[in-house]
Amino acid sequence: MSFVATVAAAIALASVAAFFGRFWWLLDLVANFRAHMATVLVIAALMLALGRWYRTALVVSLAAALNVAAVLPLFIGPTARPETTDLRVMSFNLLSENTNYDEVIGFIAAEDPDLVVLQEASRPWEEALEAANFDYEITRGRTDDLIFGSLVLTRPGSEVQSFGFQISDPRAIEVVLPSGVAVLGIHPLAPFPDDQTARRRFQFEFASLWSASREGPRVIVGDFNASPWSDPFRRLRTDTGLRNSQAGFGLELSYPAQASPLLQVSIDHLLHSSELAVVDRRLGPPLGSDHLPLVVDLSLVDPRTPG
Repeated sequence: MSFVATVAAAIALASVAAFFGRFWWLLDLVANFRAHMATVLVIAALMLALGRWYRTALVVSLAAALNVAAVLPLFIGPTARPETTDLRVMSFNLLSENTNYDEVIGFIAAEDPDLVVLQEASRPWEEALEAANFDYEITRGRTDDLIFGSLVLTRPGSEVQSFGFQISDPRAIEVVLPSGVAVLGIHPLAPFPDDQTARRRFQFEFASLWSASREGPRVIVGDFNASPWSDPFRRLRTDTGLRNSQAGFGLELSYPAQASPLLQVSIDHLLHSSELAVVDRRLGPPLGSDHLPLVVDLSLVDPRTPG
């Protein structure tokens, strides 16, 4: 039991420290594994109780409860969902060196989204998608000096604006659909030290300011490089009041695509305003990438609808 108690104590301390990810990038990285830590702590508390380490079990149980409370909202959705889909959005980090062009093109054709936001789209991907003869207008976010950037596929009549994909840029692209729904596709930097932490914070703050500048239905979607428990994600939701499409659908582990669930995290997201409600949310197959594609069906609703 000593070993179980030691491991449980270390994980409990790490899980509490991870709430302070704004102060150290490594803690923000640990926060991505909150569901994993919650599971381990629940099991450890049961083992300690069975071993009659009651005081230690109580302390570990408190830490487990704290983590479970953070994870539980992902499993609680609205009591009823709309039946009609007004907008289908697909987001997918292609992985720039991925060459499964036909699989991705086939998946897009099968899902038939109204809007496709693709991250890490390199020139070969641009050429492959242009040759696919889709009924989409294709707009790239990258400039010629970049290896990759985001790419959007839109129906005719949409307005698209790129805000730049250099490391120091917002790494965001805006789409205003004919329906009036405004969408911001983002791909912030991953949590790493030095200047990248400040740039990552700026990219999330840009998304927050973008949302504040818009009226009406709006969406922020993409590879956030952040889980629902990371500090930038929590701040973005708090500052914008946007709803997490993941609510009611569970963990939705999207990265790394081919890894065991024990190592996977949820970093591909769609947030939406109260004028929209989620009809369905699902992850697709890997398609040669290290991410799973995200597809979300949305319905236009009365903004007073709870959810």
